[in-house]
Amino acid sequence: MTDRELNDYIDHLLDVPREKRLTSDGQWADDFRCAMAMWEDRHPGTRPPAHAKVGPPPPCFTGIIPPIYDGELE
Repeated sequence: MTDRELNDYIDHLLDVPREKRLTSDGQWADDFRCAMAMWEDRHPGTRPPAHAKVGPPPPCFTGIIPPIYDGELE
């Protein structure tokens, strides 16, 4: 899969309505997690262009794990 195809797939996943995401029994989340992990492997520390439609993270999100959490994120 090329970067363009991966970005298009992420774009498709982001277009899925919230209701369908919730009723997918975790399938949407698994697909999105996998696609984003593939992107991160290819381009560490970046977000795919399709992710721009989501907008920036809220100001309260720093992307840093709080010091009280010392385990691995899955």
